[in-house]
Amino acid sequence: MSPAVLDATVLDPAVPDAALLDPPRATDPGRRQRLVRTRLDGGMDAVHRVVTLLRGRGYEVRGMSVDLRRGTLDVTLLVTPDETALLLERLRRLPSVLAAAA
Repeated sequence: MSPAVLDATVLDPAVPDAALLDPPRATDPGRRQRLVRTRLDGGMDAVHRVVTLLRGRGYEVRGMSVDLRRGTLDVTLLVTPDETALLLERLRRLPSVLAAAA
């Protein structure tokens, strides 16, 4: 059995954390920040399903807030109007999403 190998990364305090998480992309000039609000049923499992969809489809998430008591998930994304419509369609197909609007 081989010993565990740890990936040691030296962080530069001058580099913002977001730059370390996602590589820079060519930004479409038609992309704008949009707030998408979802009403969920299923607690953290529902949140996990939505986050998995966002990550799996490569959406540029800029911010997120969850209120489990109210069952809401607010996500700020950098998207075009066409991408917004497609995202809303994808979200509404999830059984745990009761409503989604931008």
